[in-house]
Amino acid sequence: MSPRRAAPLTLEFVLLGLLAESPAHGYELHQKLRKLQPLALVWNVGQAQLYALLDKLASQGLLAGEVFPGEHHPDRMRFCLTAAGQSRFASWLAEPVLHARDLRQEFLAKLYFARRHGCAPDLIARQRAACLAWVNSLNAQYDALNPGQLDERLVFAFRQRQVRALLDWLEDAEKWVGDEQPPA
Repeated sequence: MSPRRAAPLTLEFVLLGLLAESPAHGYELHQKLRKLQPLALVWNVGQAQLYALLDKLASQGLLAGEVFPGEHHPDRMRFCLTAAGQSRFASWLAEPVLHARDLRQEFLAKLYFARRHGCAPDLIARQRAACLAWVNSLNAQYDALNPGQLDERLVFAFRQRQVRALLDWLEDAEKWVGDEQPPA
């Protein structure tokens, strides 16, 4: 076992976000995730994994559950956020992602919920600032290389362009969110 503490999965925060909107039992959450197109395009979660994540979040004090007996179905545990769960979700939602590779899943999940909570422009602005810091750092590292370090220069040039493309997309996203216009 690694001595490092495992970071929460983005999917855990997606569950917190869905439960921030309304309490639900596991099967309802599974159906929401399957039908909610923006999130379903990014995640495919099995019911067993979902129930394990709900148990984990409940054991961390982020969710509270109430058992509802069923006449024609098994008893169901209905989950809702605790104050700690609400606080953890709000903190996650406010922070930009820390690595460019995390924009594809984590940032898109954050943006989905940020739009519903009215804080998307602020989140995008913070993410753009983080990306600008990344590209500036990459530029400095690239500039420190000598011309003979071709392999390193290729890697840094690739990463620079990748972050610049993310910045372009964030600029567009900022416009689209501000205008509530879909991308053409």
